[in-house]
Parts: sequence; C-alpha cells; structure tokens
Amino acid sequence: MALTSVVYRNPVTSNTHYNELEVRHSLLARRATSINRISIPEHASATLTFHNINYIVEAKSILNKQCLKCPNLPFFKAQQQKQILFDVSGKFMNGMNAILGPSGCGKSSLLDVLADRKDSNDLSGLVLVDEAPRHPSFRYTVGYVVQENICSGTLTVRENLWFSINLRMPKEISMTEKNQRVTCVIKELGLEACADTRVGTDFLRGVSGGEKKRTCIGMELVLSPKILLLDEPTTGLDASTASSVMNCLKDLSQRGRTIIFSIHQPRYSIFKTFDTVMFMCKGRCIYHGSPRDVVSYFATHGYQCEQYDNPADYALDVLIDVSRNLDTLMRLNNIYNTTNANVLALHHIKESLTNNNNIEQERQKYKIEAARSIKAEIFYLSQRTLRNTVRNPALALSQTLVSIVIGLLAGLLFYNLKRTIEPGVQNRLAVALIIAILIFVVMTMFTGFLVDLSSVFSWLSWIQWISAFRYASNMLTISDFKGLTFCLSNATNFCPLTGDEILDTRGLAHANSWDLWKNFFALTIMSIMFFVFAYIQLLRMKKTK
Repeated sequence: MALTSVVYRNPVTSNTHYNELEVRHSLLARRATSINRISIPEHASATLTFHNINYIVEAKSILNKQCLKCPNLPFFKAQQQKQILFDVSGKFMNGMNAILGPSGCGKSSLLDVLADRKDSNDLSGLVLVDEAPRHPSFRYTVGYVVQENICSGTLTVRENLWFSINLRMPKEISMTEKNQRVTCVIKELGLEACADTRVGTDFLRGVSGGEKKRTCIGMELVLSPKILLLDEPTTGLDASTASSVMNCLKDLSQRGRTIIFSIHQPRYSIFKTFDTVMFMCKGRCIYHGSPRDVVSYFATHGYQCEQYDNPADYALDVLIDVSRNLDTLMRLNNIYNTTNANVLALHHIKESLTNNNNIEQERQKYKIEAARSIKAEIFYLSQRTLRNTVRNPALALSQTLVSIVIGLLAGLLFYNLKRTIEPGVQNRLAVALIIAILIFVVMTMFTGFLVDLSSVFSWLSWIQWISAFRYASNMLTISDFKGLTFCLSNATNFCPLTGDEILDTRGLAHANSWDLWKNFFALTIMSIMFFVFAYIQLLRMKKTK
C-alpha cells in the first residue's frame, strides 16, 4: 500500500476535504511491525508538510442563560466545542521557519499538532515528513523545546544534557558515542565556558538566561533530531539575549536542520534571519512565504507600511486589525488558500483505503518500544532527585527541621500518658485521632470515633469499608489500648477499667494478632489500588495541553 503526495500550485477549492478517520488510519497502514525510539542521523534535513489541519477542543462551561430557562436543572453543564485551527496548510523545509501572530492565534497549537503532541480524536488533516506518513514514534524522535525552561537548576549544563541522553536514548548507544554527542552539542551551542556551571535556581546563581535557553535546546539536540520545534524561544529574554539564541538557531539551520518555531514580536535583526514566515490570525493562516515579501503582500491588500517601520510590527498591526473584521479575515484566508504554493494534493487515497477491519489489522501491527526500561528511568530520575537534594541543602534542611519539629511536638504532647480513666482514655483516643487532621470529613465520620457505626443508616454503612482512616484508627486504637489497665486518679490501687474493655465497647476485635494486622493489610491493598489507578490515569492523560 503506497501513499503519494505532490506539491502543486493550482487553486484549492472548498470541496477539498478528507475524512479524518480514514486519513489517519491510512497513514498507519505501513509495513513495519516494530518501531524503536531511535535517534535521527546528525545533520539530516527533513521537509514537513501539512494539509487541512483542523483542531477542535471541548470546553466545559456553565450556561447561565440556559440554567435560568431550565429551573429543574440548576447545575446543568454543557459541552462547548471551540475550534482552534481552521484548515491550516503549509510546508516547512530545512532552515528557519517562523510562525507569527497575536496571542491566542493558534501558534502553539499548530506546533503541538506538527510534533504529534495533541489528541488525535480532536484533530483532522494530514501531516507528512519527507512525503511519507509520520510513524507512531515520531513524537519521540523530533526535538521539541517548550516555552518554560525545564532543565534542572541544581545540575550543571553538561549534567542536564547527560540526563536527557541517558533517559531518552536506547541502551545500545555506547557511553563513548553519548559523550561525543554531548560534547558536540555543547560546542554547537557555544556552551563550553559554562558547561560545568550549575544552571541555577531562584536561590542559586547560575548561568545567564540565554545560556539556560540554549541548555534546554541542547537537551533536545542530543537526540540529533532532523526537525526541531520551539515554542516562543525568546520569551522572557532581553533583546541581546534573544538575538544570541536566534543566531544559535540560525547556525543550526545552516547545518541542515529544519527549525520550526513560534515567536510573538521579534525585532528586525531577528526577523531578517527567517527563511520563511507564517502569519496566523484566529486559527487561520493569512500569509506563508519569504519575510522579504511581507510588506508588499499586505500592501496589495490595502495595508501600507510606514517608512522605517519594523515589518514584523507592521504585520502584527495588520493582523490585529484583521481580527476585528471577520469578512476581511475570511477574504485574506481564502486568498491564501487559493494561491499558496505549499498546498498539498493527495491522489489515490480513496483507492488505498479498504474496509475498517483491514485498516485495524494493519494498525495492530505497530508496537512502540520504549527507549529505556522503567528500571532505567527510575534510576536516572532518582539520581537527579538525589543530586537536587544534596546540592540544595537549604531545602533539605528546612524539610528535615519541619519533620523533626512536628515529630517532637507530637511525641512530647503524648509522652508518658497517665493510665487513669478520665485523662488517660481521652488522651489515648486523641493519639489515634491525630491522623484525622488531614482527612476528609466524611471519612472521619466513618472511623467509628465520632459516630457509632451501628446507628448509621444501612444505606450509608458501606462507606466504613472504603474508609482508609477507619482501618488506620482501628489499628492504632488496638495497638495502644490492648493490655492496658486504667485506674482512678485518686485511688491508684483500684483499676476498674481495662483497655480490652474499651476495645470491646467500641466493637473492635482484638483476640489475636490477626485482628490488628488485617487492618494493615487492608490499608496496603487500598494503597496498591490507588497507585494502580493513578498510573492508569497518567497513561490516559494528555502529555501536553
């Protein structure tokens, strides 16, 4: 089964639409049976083309007006669909490819779609790499630098690069090759002078903002990706530092890499380094081409640029003005769609598709193998956490002191309690209830201390069996009261009450050790279940928004 894509210059009519499910399944119908998360050869270039990208999200909101009309449903919630991208098409080749537009125009969403970091159920359209479908492991081999700096502040620049390459490269890559890659990336990014300097935190002085951003870029470059995507790499940087970062990206693009990034409002010295620029407005593409033609393009549509004005600022002013007029926005978008030289034409797609059963059989052939095992991931993450703790003694000391102080206060408060009826029993019950400080009220109610469980409505009594705090309080109570004898404070030789009698009064079995340990095993089983549920939810969650 083969898919072909052709770049052509003919107009695209409004009837050029494809069924999202069919297109996505057709992309997955390939011959391979297993795809490893391996790196891309260095200095490899790539062409990324995309056609008719639509992205829709569902936003939960309370419709106040509808609630007033529906008095029987005062808390009625409706699902509202919001479309972020509208039939976006284009082509990015090796070089500096910029995506510009006002805030909220869809720049970051388009980057996430191109990097395969969005839920496919919310998407429609087609993305090709070198005129071939993206394989399922594309997201692991492409470089993606998020807007926030994710490098660890207590590690050095070199250690951050080593952490990235150890965690993401397969074990078949030798240490010698890894060291060569790290050294090469440090040299490419101009980080030799600060390679062994800690990145820095809010309380620890480290490298500069530009060096920190280049470190984040380097954590992706150690994979040697042929496509590098960046979400607003100059955000939070001054003009000089931003120019330094963009010049670094320019050098990388001249070595053959495809650099795609979003940027908000660049200065002219940065703008002129772009090879192609795409302007977006309200999820629609308005212009995609050379930055040298931006002024003349918008001038032909009635927007004149003042002398000595920055073309990037001028274009953003145009987009802000266009966003206020829907008719003008649609007109410019239609002009782009009918004249864009990078629009894709797909042929024979319908002939390549078969019934859903055959597509599903092809899809089941895929298996994405992790680059590293879970044990290796836990090892390197634990190693980083240990280094963070050791190199941030103030934080470790504060946490230790807080734990010691709380432990001493709790220990001294209940140290050497009297074995008398009135204060003795009351204080020991308080020891068991101390765990109820950080629990939900409902669970606390069903521990058996505040409410007699035998008096609870039968249709509510089941809650006691799912209350982890009931098992914990039972275990603490049995452990603390069993075998004790409580005497009157004014007559120490007369001891009318024992701990076993208190346990019997509260209906807690304590005849043998199993009566105590069964509560412990119940807590263990519940903890395992919660961890399993949390792990399943993490697998289901979107990795990015």
